[in-house]
Amino acid sequence: MEENATCSCNCSEMECNDCGCGTADPIKMSMEMLHKAFHDAMYQVHVERLKKRIDTSFGPSLDKSADAMIETAGKVWQSMLMQSEGKKELESKLQKIFSETSRR
Repeated sequence: MEENATCSCNCSEMECNDCGCGTADPIKMSMEMLHKAFHDAMYQVHVERLKKRIDTSFGPSLDKSADAMIETAGKVWQSMLMQSEGKKELESKLQKIFSETSRR
């Protein structure tokens, strides 16, 4: 622990690399950001190229599978709505029954 340390990580603030409290080198920071940005951009380019090739190779099959999913999900959704309506109807009937019972 250094005597002139005022940082929470007990470093000399001018040399801190742990908590970011030290004097930052803007050139070094820019180089690090550019390095990361380059790799992110390279990844995105790969994704775009793969997406094009996947669509070309599997497009018709993917369209059919997407259609099947939408059709099936629509049926499931409608079933859930019907079930919800049934539960609300039962809830309403029970509310009416118990409110009549409490009046007696």
